[in-house]
Amino acid sequence: MGKKLLPLLALIIGTLVMITAMNQSFINKIKQEKYFAHLKPAEQKGNILYKTLFLESDRWRYGDLYGLCYLPGYKFPLEPFKEYKHKVDWKPSNRILYIIGDSFLADKTLYGAFDGFDNVIFLDRRFSFGPIALDSTKQNYMLMEFAERNLVGYDISTTDEALVPAKVAQSGLPVRKKSDVQGTQGLPTSIQARLSNIIFNKDLNRNLELVLFDNKITTPFKQLKASLNYALFKRLPKEIAMAGDNSRLFLNITVDTANTQSAFRPIPDTDVKQISQNLDNARRYYLTLGFKDVFLSAIPNAVSIYDAQHGPYNHLLKRVEQTCTLKKVSLFNAFKNSKANVFYRSDAHWNPLGMDIWVNQTNTFLAANTH
Repeated sequence: MGKKLLPLLALIIGTLVMITAMNQSFINKIKQEKYFAHLKPAEQKGNILYKTLFLESDRWRYGDLYGLCYLPGYKFPLEPFKEYKHKVDWKPSNRILYIIGDSFLADKTLYGAFDGFDNVIFLDRRFSFGPIALDSTKQNYMLMEFAERNLVGYDISTTDEALVPAKVAQSGLPVRKKSDVQGTQGLPTSIQARLSNIIFNKDLNRNLELVLFDNKITTPFKQLKASLNYALFKRLPKEIAMAGDNSRLFLNITVDTANTQSAFRPIPDTDVKQISQNLDNARRYYLTLGFKDVFLSAIPNAVSIYDAQHGPYNHLLKRVEQTCTLKKVSLFNAFKNSKANVFYRSDAHWNPLGMDIWVNQTNTFLAANTH
């Protein structure tokens, strides 16, 4: 009797796992909790069964680069970021600071970080948000934040921000229609088509891996496999590069010269001028929307700070800052001269100290340039 029940039990469990992996809204929910559970107080993490089945992944607990390779030598716990608050003697200024940035500032608390502003509105460049509508009763300023690698290829006229024809024409950018920027596809109308989309969900394999294997209990096995692969074959995931002294990990796209975002790929002056022109074009566009001024802040690549001798460094950040006309918050020297780590050793982003240096320098810069 027991032998007959085992296949049935396996079928039931397999069916439940498959249904779970097909439910994208549920997957999105547990993904958030799975990857950020370590940031929550213990009493908020749910019951033990839920935690075992769906939570407690180590993929981001020790850095996104560790989570790509699982090499135990780079298992460094991430530190929590500061929540910036206004000073006790702070007074309203009727000013709003908009920051268009990337993953360096995503999910950070910036509300009270800058003394001269009542609020900070962060817009993530990686996702659709445009066009921007400003409150004309406020003084609005814009800070464009980029990781150094993301300066390459940036062109505001190809984004959905530039969808206000009158303002675009006024700024001198080419007028584009929404269909030129992002195509839209209607939802399938037939039940058969909808079922097909669910069953053959392009993310199904990824979802199954997340449900079945992306759990804390599998970490030792992943570390063992990663250690053997590296010890025997010096094999790393394609997304990862190791510092020359093995002290930290880098995003491989910032190292491999086959990638346009590499810090060691030669970039001619004509390309640097084009990048600078694209930044100047963006400033002109934002000014036509009503911003009082637009500033630039580019974050150096970690490899540019810690392993520039890895190859002939192209000095992209310095060259762009010297060429474009925007006022800018320059971080390279502060990061290079810091005796303490300003980037995580197992993550592609700055640590709380690095961000704090940026906040302090940006605060000083804004105080001097917004009067």
